[in-house]
Amino acid sequence: MDNQKIFSKSFLFIFISNFLVFIGFEMLLPILPTYLLSLNASTIQVGLVTTLFTIGAVLIRPLVGYYLIDNQRKSLAIVASAVLMITTIIYPLLNIVWMFLLIRFFHGIAWGVSTTTNSTIAVDIIPKTKLGEGMGYFSISTTVGAIIAPSLGIFLYNSFSFDILIWSSVILSLLAVIALQFVQSPSPVQREKQPFRFFNMIFEKDAWFPALLAVITTLGFGAIITFLVLFGKEQGLEHIFLFFLINATVATLLRPFTGKWYDKKGPWSIIIVSAMLGFLSLVILSYATNDLHLIIAAILFGVGYGTVMPCLQTWAVQSVSEEKSGAANATFYSSFDVGIGVSAFVLGILAEWISLEMIFRVVSISFIVVAVLVYKDYLNEKKRYKQI
Repeated sequence: MDNQKIFSKSFLFIFISNFLVFIGFEMLLPILPTYLLSLNASTIQVGLVTTLFTIGAVLIRPLVGYYLIDNQRKSLAIVASAVLMITTIIYPLLNIVWMFLLIRFFHGIAWGVSTTTNSTIAVDIIPKTKLGEGMGYFSISTTVGAIIAPSLGIFLYNSFSFDILIWSSVILSLLAVIALQFVQSPSPVQREKQPFRFFNMIFEKDAWFPALLAVITTLGFGAIITFLVLFGKEQGLEHIFLFFLINATVATLLRPFTGKWYDKKGPWSIIIVSAMLGFLSLVILSYATNDLHLIIAAILFGVGYGTVMPCLQTWAVQSVSEEKSGAANATFYSSFDVGIGVSAFVLGILAEWISLEMIFRVVSISFIVVAVLVYKDYLNEKKRYKQI
């Protein structure tokens, strides 16, 4: 393998597999609460749809990160994708609420294993000198998949049926398993490792700062996936799909530039600039009354959020030793899940008291917080460098 080549066959197939996993899983998110209501579930039980999946994913990731230190990644990725597929098949067979919620917990476990393992394989494959650029490309599979999946799920459910939605997700998971067969994952270097301690592993301490920033940044994304469709109806925006489409397109097209910027300059300048654009995007969105406003907000969000998140993942991985890349990825994705869970809960309460326009304005402050914290870290890094 050319050590300086990002787009190897293995990279392309792990990208495809991860992309399919994200779409297949995330397309269910906006529909499962509606389906659970059809089973006469209470509002508390509906809320548990997201909570239990998040708990399952967060609890399993430390164990996965520890396992990946000195074990093969590919076989675990295949098993996780297969379990995602099998778990999805079970959903339509359940008409008892507590059984549905139990399966949701196990679905979260499989999700946590799959996303952590896939990203660790990507880190193994990407040349270390191009890790920022390579992870930028790889993150397209997560950000774009997560952005388009909810709309796709709503379309399949409204146009066809819940069963068609489920089988679409199953087929995507099956294709993800097939794609993994063409991945050649390097064997991890065997090293002596410390005994497993759950509370030490649940949050990789060396990656705590980018993980914290990921939680804060995800609040903006949580507002988008939770309220944008409702906001569009309130404002009479008939082409709300443009936001998802343009956002994903811009985020994808910028990857070559932003990844190289990160590799040359480090995380600070690119994250600060992108976070400020993310702030501006949500402010403009909150005032949107026509498609032009929506398009401008989508472009800026694609540049802002679409750049910050892959930079934070790369930063998390670079903050730890090579054998702990799995633990760093586990921490990063747990932060993403926690951010989504917190935003859904907190913003849901806020929406009872303030308008959706104000929700976007309040959440836009999260990008300002990220920019300030990163600038403070930059100043601290400069001070440490001068003392050396």
